Amino acid sequence: MDKRWPFFTVDLELTNICEQNCSFCPRDKITRPAGFIDIQLLADILRQLAALDSRVTFCGMGNPLLHPQWREIADICRGSGLKYGLTIQAPALDAQNIARIDMLAPSFVEISFPTIDSSHFSQIYPGQDLESCLRAVDDLVAMRGSARGISVTAIRTADEPASAEATAAFWLKRGLPLRQQLCHSRGGNLTKNVVTRPRAIEVCGLFATHSFITWQGLLLACCHDLTGATEIADLSQISLTEAAQTKIEILQRGMPWPICTMCDEPAAARPLPDRAYPETAKAQSRYLKRLCASG
Repeated sequence: MDKRWPFFTVDLELTNICEQNCSFCPRDKITRPAGFIDIQLLADILRQLAALDSRVTFCGMGNPLLHPQWREIADICRGSGLKYGLTIQAPALDAQNIARIDMLAPSFVEISFPTIDSSHFSQIYPGQDLESCLRAVDDLVAMRGSARGISVTAIRTADEPASAEATAAFWLKRGLPLRQQLCHSRGGNLTKNVVTRPRAIEVCGLFATHSFITWQGLLLACCHDLTGATEIADLSQISLTEAAQTKIEILQRGMPWPICTMCDEPAAARPLPDRAYPETAKAQSRYLKRLCASG
C-alpha cells in the first residue's frame, strides 16, 4: 500500500477550543488537554503533508479561527503548496472570522449548517438565529467573490423536521453544494438524536485514507477519540512517512481499539484503496468524491 494513502485527506486541529455550544457536540466528554498548535510544529507537519500531496482541512473539536497567531498560520499555509481549507460552524461566521478566512485564502470552506428549520436551528445552537447565519453565509460568498469552493454540511438528527429533499432544494436554490450526513454518536459519546447504529469495525476504510492530527501533533486513529486513547504517533517525534507505515501495519492486523467495537461512523464503511495512488489533482478530486459518496 502506497504510504501516501493514510494521509490522502487530513483533519488537522489548530485548537480544540470552541465558543459554540452545539447540542450534538460531546464537548463535556473531552479529557485530552485544551490548547493551540505550536506554529513551528504546524509548519513542520504541513511541509511533510505537502510532500505527501495531502488535502488538509483545519477542523477538529474546536474553531480553528480562534488561534491567536492567525496571521502567522495564514502565511505558512499560503506558502505551503498544499490544498487546504477549513470547517466552520455557521454561527461562527461573524465579520471578524470572515476576514480571517479571507486572510487564510483557503481552497475550500465547509460550513456546518445542520438544518434549515429555524426552530430546530435555535435548539441546536442556543441563542442563535437561522436568518442571521444565512446572511453571514452570503457575506462569506461576497467576500470570496463567488460560491466557488464553499460547501454546506447538514447533520441530520433524529428529530430533524425538514426533509432531506427540502434541505437539498433549499441549498440548491442558494447555489451551494450540500452534503447531508446522519448524526452518529461520535464514538459512543452522544446518546440523543443519534440516527446511525453501532457495529464492530475490523477494517476501517476511513482509517485507510484519512488521518486526524490533534493540536499537540498527535496522530489519533479516530477523530471521535476524545481522550487520546488511540494515539498512533507523536508527530513532533517521528516523521509522517514512519507514521503512515504504522497505520498500514495496523490496517493489515485489524482495528485494535475498544472505540472500534461500537462504531457508528458511516464513513468507516468506505472501501479500501483499490488502485494506484492518484497522481494528479483531477484524479485525486474524482477519487475523493467517490469516497464521500460511499459513506
